[in-house]
Amino acid sequence: MVEEYPKLAEVFRKELGSALLGYQYIAEKKTFMAIVDRGSVIKALELVNKICGGEVHFTSINGADLGEDYIELTYFMWLLPQKIRVAIRTRVPKSDLRIQSAVSVMPATILYEREVHEMLGVVFEGHPKLERLFLPEDWPEGVYPLRRRS
Repeated sequence: MVEEYPKLAEVFRKELGSALLGYQYIAEKKTFMAIVDRGSVIKALELVNKICGGEVHFTSINGADLGEDYIELTYFMWLLPQKIRVAIRTRVPKSDLRIQSAVSVMPATILYEREVHEMLGVVFEGHPKLERLFLPEDWPEGVYPLRRRS
């Protein structure tokens, strides 16, 4: 619902302050997108849980190497009461590919974090079982299939 967008924006601005780097509402997709610094992803996910009273369907984490000096992560979810999609985007520098795991806040992230770790090399600190998911056991260590080659 379009009327939910201002409420989301207000809560994010108030609670995240300068950690909120930007946001927009894409009306045709009913999607609220927030860009946050990597240290505030967990807080942003907690806000989403609070806003919808825990009635959130987490759908995926997309990781992308766009050829820059960072990996971009986007966390996608559907807020059931508000009938709105939310995307939380952040950047993790390639020089320090660590970010806090979201499993304690949104348990459904457990497999998505493993996939992003395996394919892009992002380390989700605090993840209970950060191990291979798709690649064979003999896959070379430190080689990430979705990373651009320099």
